[in-house]
Amino acid sequence: MNTETRSVFNHLANQPANQLAKRPSHKPVAILLVCLATAAIASCSTDGRELRAPGAGQGESIEIVETTVEATPADQDISLQTIFTVSGTWLDGGAIDSRHTCNGANISPSLEILNAPVDAESLAITLIDLAAPENPLWVMANISPDETSIQEGGIPADAIVGATTNGSKITTGYSGPCDTENEMREYLLVVYALDQMLEFEPDPKSLNDSRLLYEAIQASAFDSAETRFFAQTP
Repeated sequence: MNTETRSVFNHLANQPANQLAKRPSHKPVAILLVCLATAAIASCSTDGRELRAPGAGQGESIEIVETTVEATPADQDISLQTIFTVSGTWLDGGAIDSRHTCNGANISPSLEILNAPVDAESLAITLIDLAAPENPLWVMANISPDETSIQEGGIPADAIVGATTNGSKITTGYSGPCDTENEMREYLLVVYALDQMLEFEPDPKSLNDSRLLYEAIQASAFDSAETRFFAQTP
């Protein structure tokens, strides 16, 4: 009950009974009391609406389920097609033909290069014996990024080649595995994608220049593809 309603009730309660009896009719008072009571009830509520009790399942937390979308075979094929790769005449991790060693023709193997980065300015090739990486067996740079196939014993146009050695003599270009002991050794061939053409002309008989060329290749490379093989002295 608000203050106005309480004041009306108090005023009526303080009136003598005879004065109330003299009133011509109780209807106006009754109507007034009903209106005031209605206003008092309305004032106890904000907007007159009632909240219903929550039903079954309402008020419970919602579980968020994570979903994953699996790549389709077509998506996987596209991904595989864009991988930068190099392959030789051997299975990756397998044995190299003895023709490419000092026990055979000592000729460089043919290579297939796929998906070279589109922003490559040039490609380079290195071959090292993992047991003696400080002496590269093949260092070649300034290969066109459009070159996808290198022939056996071939040197791409405008390529620069460093000197190598098989331990007995210095050679310009490729020097195949030449193990002195009857053991199997692992070799790493890498094709690098470079962000520039190298302005360097190594001395064809200088092993030091060849190492400098090797370092320049690694410093300018932003991507690479590799393959490994084994060789063993028969």
